[in-house]
Order: sequence, then structure tokens, then C-alpha cells
Amino acid sequence: MIPAHSIRSSIKQAFSLIEILLVCVVLVALGAGLSVMLLGHGKPGEKAKTPIDRAKSTVCQSNLTSIRQSIAASQAGDTDGKFPQTLEELKLPKEILSCDVGKEPYIYDPATGTVRCIHPGHENY
Repeated sequence: MIPAHSIRSSIKQAFSLIEILLVCVVLVALGAGLSVMLLGHGKPGEKAKTPIDRAKSTVCQSNLTSIRQSIAASQAGDTDGKFPQTLEELKLPKEILSCDVGKEPYIYDPATGTVRCIHPGHENY
């Protein structure tokens, strides 16, 4: 037979049900927070943006910045100060001339030298 004092001491060394439940609640809260951060989050009714989607949007912004700098350099190098007639005149890599998210080509206005993305959500880039 097991002495009563050894049973009591082993019970005191174990975790209580409340402690185990509290740890489970903390782990669930951490998991929910991490899933929102890693899987993306959006407004209700809006598609969630994952980190990959945000990275592709950043590539689109970078492409537009590179194109705009190339247009400015081309205009500065032109004796008449005119903008190039097409984006192909800039001799940039083909992958820079379209949006990385939707693969739509950028819209270029040679009269004003402006270039923009037509992908939904990128209108202000």
C-alpha cells in the first residue's frame, strides 16, 4: 500500500486544471495573432492580403519608380526635352514594364510623361 503522504506530495507537484486551461488559452491567443500576421488580414468583405501579395505590390511600386526615373533621364538627355513616345524606347527589361500582381502592362501617356498601373488597388502608385 502507498503511504498517504506520498500521494499528497505527488498531487501538489502536478498542474491544476485551471493552470492547464490558462496555458491553452494563451497558446490559442498567440496562434490567432500569428495567423493574422502571417496569413494576412483585410477589411470585412475584402480579400485578405498575404505577405506575398504585399511584396508583389511593393515590386509594382518599385517598377513604377524605375520607369519614372528612366523617363526623367530620357527627357533630360533629349535636346528638345521631349518625353519618349513609348516605354520600349527606354530599353528597360520586359518584366519591369508590367504589374507584378496582375501582369497588366503599365499605361503610359507620352504627352505628359506619366505612367500608372491599372491593377485594382494600385491606382495611387
